[in-house]
Amino acid sequence: MDAREQEEQAVVAELARYDRELRQYRRLRGRIAADFARRLEAAGFKYFHVSARVKSRDSFERKVRRAPDREVRDILGLRVVAHFEGDLPAMEQVVREALIVDDDSWVDKSELLPIDAFGYRSVQFVGRIPGSIASTGTAPHPIVTAGTLTVPDGDADAPSDAPQVEVQLRTALSDTWSELEHDFRYKSARQLPREVDRLFALSAALLEQADDNLDQIRRQVEEARTQGPARADGGERGYIGRFVQYDGDSRTLDQVLTAALDVPFGAVTGSGRELRSVVRAAGWHRYEALAEGFAEFSELGRRLAIACARTTNDILLTDAEPQRPARSFRGIGTYWTALAAALVGGAPVPESRVPDGRLAEYREVATYLYAHPDASALTVRTRYEAVAAPAGTVDDAAFTPIRLD
Repeated sequence: MDAREQEEQAVVAELARYDRELRQYRRLRGRIAADFARRLEAAGFKYFHVSARVKSRDSFERKVRRAPDREVRDILGLRVVAHFEGDLPAMEQVVREALIVDDDSWVDKSELLPIDAFGYRSVQFVGRIPGSIASTGTAPHPIVTAGTLTVPDGDADAPSDAPQVEVQLRTALSDTWSELEHDFRYKSARQLPREVDRLFALSAALLEQADDNLDQIRRQVEEARTQGPARADGGERGYIGRFVQYDGDSRTLDQVLTAALDVPFGAVTGSGRELRSVVRAAGWHRYEALAEGFAEFSELGRRLAIACARTTNDILLTDAEPQRPARSFRGIGTYWTALAAALVGGAPVPESRVPDGRLAEYREVATYLYAHPDASALTVRTRYEAVAAPAGTVDDAAFTPIRLD
């Protein structure tokens, strides 16, 4: 058998593999896109789009014929498109944690460009899909036990025949450029003029600058929201917003509680006001005091949230607006931490819209958890739910004092 026959035999074998696995990849396409969109939302990202595609048979065959000795690993492709370039590294980490990644496949296409050139920018890598996603389309739900959050390992490893996915991460502007460049350049019946190459390069340079500009715009807008002139009482305006936005431990606790409570992440009307009310009640009037208080009480805050937070009604305004569905938000960890610190310290929370009767319930739970650091937050939750006033109770007289001891 000569080399040409061997090559054709390899192509036939790969096409047979494609036909054999096509149904599986088509089934996975919708599942994996939905799963990773959910993961990114849970991590706090708002501005992105996730899509998945299965390579056509014609495209697969062309790629095999170009390099018959190389395995085609992108039958299934996942694309994560971010609106802000600054989000890409953290988004990549979220995706990588759900796959068994072949690190040798990782490539940053922008690093392949000459230092003075502009063009295609995308991070790409290949990973095998764990059975927990491949079989159900969802990752194992977090489990809260004995007051601690644990996430099942799922598949510590994936078998060598587990389905593979090629992941691409890029910005929306880079995505638009690359799609148009691919269609115009590679689907054209003839060689494009040199002027077109120059215009593509110029457009890539402008888009790269535009991505940088968007990151700066977002950063300055967020700073404008959280910074302001010093208050007359010596406090600093905007310090709470800066803390929940930039403190790593605060952001981590937000993610932990979002996963533990299994509620969607998004904007929650009234969260800023309620957050300010509990932070002030805790006596944390400056950034440094907030940071120190958070470090001291964040574990208690996490346990209090697990024990008390509603997952069928609005988390913040369970009684004032019970019809709203439960939703997590940026700063949820700081909210429950400051509330816990204020309650165990005996401080009132006068600026909150939460009824005094509900706050009295929370105070009993917080005090119990503080006095029993080894108590299971889930066990306390069960006990609290059995004696708590129904959601929507606004009259303090309708609340009955509770005891957990």
